[in-house]
Amino acid sequence: MKYWLYRLAASDPGRKRLRTASKVTLSVISSVGVMLLIVLNAGGQVTAAIFAGLIGMMGILVVNDDTEKEKKATTLLIGISSAFSVGFGSLLAKWGFAADFFLLLVVFLALYLQRFGSRYFSICMIAFMSFYFVTLLKVGFPQVPWLLLSILTGITFAYLYNFILIKDNPDEVLKRSMDSFHIQANLTLYLVSDIVRDINLEKKRLANLDRNVQKLGDYARVVSNELGSTDPGCIWPGLSTTQMRLYIFDTAMLMETLSPTIRRLKEHHALQNTAIRAALLQVIQSIREAEVLNTNQMHHLENAAASVQSLRSLLRTLKPDETNREWLYLIRRLESIANHIIDGAFELQQSLQQENKQNNPDTGKENDDEEEKKNEEETGLRPTTKKAIQAIIAGGLAILAGHLYSPAHQYWILLSCFVVLLGTETVGGTLVKALQRSVGTFLGAIAGFLIALLLTGIQEVVVLFLCVFMAFYLLPISYTLMMFWITMLLALMYDILLGGITEQVMAARVIDTIAGVGLGFIVSALIFPQKTRDKVTTSTTDYLDALKEYVNRYIDRFNKEQTDYNLADHALELDQKLQTLITDASPLYRGWFGRTGLQQQLTVLTAANFYAKQLVASSTRKSLLNTNSQFEELLDHVQRSLSGNIEALSSAVKGESQVRIVDLEKEREQLERIPEESKSSEQDMINHLRLLHNIHYVWRINESIVYLAKQLGAESEKSDQNAAGERGAAQL
Repeated sequence: MKYWLYRLAASDPGRKRLRTASKVTLSVISSVGVMLLIVLNAGGQVTAAIFAGLIGMMGILVVNDDTEKEKKATTLLIGISSAFSVGFGSLLAKWGFAADFFLLLVVFLALYLQRFGSRYFSICMIAFMSFYFVTLLKVGFPQVPWLLLSILTGITFAYLYNFILIKDNPDEVLKRSMDSFHIQANLTLYLVSDIVRDINLEKKRLANLDRNVQKLGDYARVVSNELGSTDPGCIWPGLSTTQMRLYIFDTAMLMETLSPTIRRLKEHHALQNTAIRAALLQVIQSIREAEVLNTNQMHHLENAAASVQSLRSLLRTLKPDETNREWLYLIRRLESIANHIIDGAFELQQSLQQENKQNNPDTGKENDDEEEKKNEEETGLRPTTKKAIQAIIAGGLAILAGHLYSPAHQYWILLSCFVVLLGTETVGGTLVKALQRSVGTFLGAIAGFLIALLLTGIQEVVVLFLCVFMAFYLLPISYTLMMFWITMLLALMYDILLGGITEQVMAARVIDTIAGVGLGFIVSALIFPQKTRDKVTTSTTDYLDALKEYVNRYIDRFNKEQTDYNLADHALELDQKLQTLITDASPLYRGWFGRTGLQQQLTVLTAANFYAKQLVASSTRKSLLNTNSQFEELLDHVQRSLSGNIEALSSAVKGESQVRIVDLEKEREQLERIPEESKSSEQDMINHLRLLHNIHYVWRINESIVYLAKQLGAESEKSDQNAAGERGAAQL
């Protein structure tokens, strides 16, 4: 029970979902309540109160500008847009074709004008919903003043909750995100402790550990994104973005390494060694107790450092032999990453405790303003234009279908068609969203119909507001769940507005939804289709380009080249690019199209990403890397070959033929034999072993790249260096 309470506490990093859902719900309740009091005392209609709730909701949801100043301006502009739309809707209601044309124009502009900023989409979106409401309830011109008052009420409460009462505070969001990250990290360590104590290998526990590690990775990306726009020094004086990101990276990497390592240790029966098991438990427990950002708990951090030192001392007493060779290096890797965490934590503590610290610019914050933005000239139509054309064609067909098959609710099909095209870039993405919307609507219609029959009066109103909260609290988690609650909400609204709800009304809602999403999918597949595989190819090559730069910058360290390239920051960015690739590919590998080798491709790239992060997590950071000319020359050749292999894999992913890759096993052997060939001293041998340890995962990355390239049709060839050596041997 305690475990699930902690999971619940950590489940909403920064409490963003809670804040958004709370603001929306309170805005709806306040808008509806105030307008209800007005209309009941002044002889108006209840529809005005419902419309005020809609505006109060939209006034928060559709405002997505970058700055608070821009958000405030957009909030006022959407009120004006809604007012014009209500006026046009009441005037054009008599001329059906004119109303249809106006709606299609709004749909087109909503998608086309996105290229100029989110504000224009917000203005058009609320215009669409306002016009939709007016036509749905057949509002006449005499009712317009009431609706204008509803707009004023809804916008007022949206502004009040969004910018005054529940104002977003970036510092608070970052602090709460860090709290979620720490809670999840401690939960993960708690699970690891239980697994280490139990000598038996239980797959259920390991699977649960994997899920928690994945969740921690998600939280790490959230915190990293927050650090991109919020200075941690405002919350924890003295700390820089670089320090925080490095600490987050090390902690996430320790957890990510623990899961497969503990599994392998159990398979090799390493934890049957009482001393090893006790030392690992002590390290895990001490790291759990260390409150890194609390300067009053320094002794816990000192205990953690002592436990890591004890583990290191124990490892020195164990000499590799047949009984421990398979698992000894695994524990050494854990010790290395844990040591990185402790070192980073001490640096954070020292920065926090420094007094009279100079307010220097944060060197860890990326200079986004100085980065060159690539403004590639696009040939042909822009994506926003294509999407707008798709929407206007699908919308025209939806309106025609609505007039023919659902004249009582002629715009239901249009609404579903419009929404399913929003935010989807590919045909596969549109299909997935269409299925999610259909399933959510179907289940929500059943639940809403039953609840409307069981509840009456104030009970329905309470459940209606609950539906608002749940819909927008769960939106970032599942679109299907959001649609379930939204459809329940609509069922209750229809029951309140129309004085009752029937099976026919809810069945028509489900059928119209399916028809609308079906039209949206068909048009996206036939008009300017963006194939999911093309999108996956683009995302894959973007990831490989970033991986190549990352590995090159890492290897540059051995050639004593000075660089301000922050490897931990860019490792987190690599993680984000991989997540984008997985998201783009999900319609293929999760649907009916998924057994085509794409899952294997993602698995191999995930492994390569893990090895890339291990380069930073498992390597020496502070001490200088002493290399010789022979090592540098060989490693330089390895760097060029690995870069060529990554480029070759990109070509193979794009479907190009005659792609060739290089196997670097010979170069690996040559690097390992350098001390023997040069008859190095014992100290040189130790230094060389450290160098080999630092580049161990370079070989693993290359193995992954070569394997995947071969699976995609690439052919192996000998490296230039090996080919030259073989030609020389043949001549002799």
